[in-house]
Amino acid sequence: MGQDDEATEDQSAARQAAEDAAAVGVSSADTAAAESAAAQATEQQHAANAAAAQEAARVGLNPDDPEVRGATREAASEAAAAAGQRGPVAPPVQEVVVEAGDTMGGIARQFGVDLAALIAANTDTVPNPDRIFPGQVLRLP
Repeated sequence: MGQDDEATEDQSAARQAAEDAAAVGVSSADTAAAESAAAQATEQQHAANAAAAQEAARVGLNPDDPEVRGATREAASEAAAAAGQRGPVAPPVQEVVVEAGDTMGGIARQFGVDLAALIAANTDTVPNPDRIFPGQVLRLP
């Protein structure tokens, strides 16, 4: 994942936290706390991603390969904790709820998964990958 993608995710997480807080009418102090928590979660995820890439490189694997991702997840959490990362590393997202305007390709890019693998993981609930609807739950490979 490139730095531009990570910056976009950071902005998206902060924007989502602010929107969520506004939707439920919380105070600005609570909004700031939510934004801080989102920033911390993003920081933790970046540390986990870096640790996973480092561990995969150490053993000669590509961390983006779907079959490698699961094996490096635990190593990433341990490495992030050993590096002094605060709190637990957020678990990887396993499912995503389709929102208005989403496409299978966009979801695949957003979560860093292969489009064909995403389609294959959802053939039982998505007969036509060109037609997904808000509210549908997709499994990530």
